[in-house]
Amino acid sequence: MAKMQIYAKVERYKYHIKFACAMVGNIPNFTKIDILRCFLRFNKNTGRQDLAKELELGEGTVRTILDILKSKKLLDSTKKGHFLSKRGTEILGQIYDLISFPKNVALQNIYPDSKKIGILIKSAKNLKELYKLRDVAVKNGADGAIILKYEGKLHAPESGYEQDYEELEKYFDFKSDDVLVVAFSGERRLAENGALAIAVELSNTLKKFISEF
Repeated sequence: MAKMQIYAKVERYKYHIKFACAMVGNIPNFTKIDILRCFLRFNKNTGRQDLAKELELGEGTVRTILDILKSKKLLDSTKKGHFLSKRGTEILGQIYDLISFPKNVALQNIYPDSKKIGILIKSAKNLKELYKLRDVAVKNGADGAIILKYEGKLHAPESGYEQDYEELEKYFDFKSDDVLVVAFSGERRLAENGALAIAVELSNTLKKFISEF
């Protein structure tokens, strides 16, 4: 556990250094995962100020992300704001066929002081080398992640001990072979980035989406 915490701190330091450097010059101060986070929120009507608050990004940054999504013909806009294009509606539907919207979840016995974001990944199979997936979360700003599989109940694959995760089952409608990723961090944005980064790693559809940017 101590080694994992040290590794997480080092990777988080690298993330913040990269993010701080991105504040200088013309380098964008957001990531491809932030673009995905923004796009996911078009499952409902939302304004730029609300997006900035939810994403924990500045309004100028959100404006840039919206322009990028529009340039890829995923959004259209009028004076009233941005909304999904026909292509955007199709692609967002495909994404939500694969994952849930990121949710705040409570898990009292594990890092109780951290923000925790859960994402359901539907019918995720061939889970292997889970430590590499946890590393993906950490490299994207999270302090760590828990990866659970649903087979009648939630359990941790590749784990040598039993733990009760029943408190997490109320957040999602689980089916057999679904996977729940819970990433945690002191900041909600970084926890969400970590959870979505794992989802991207497990989905060719999400990898293809991210590759457009």
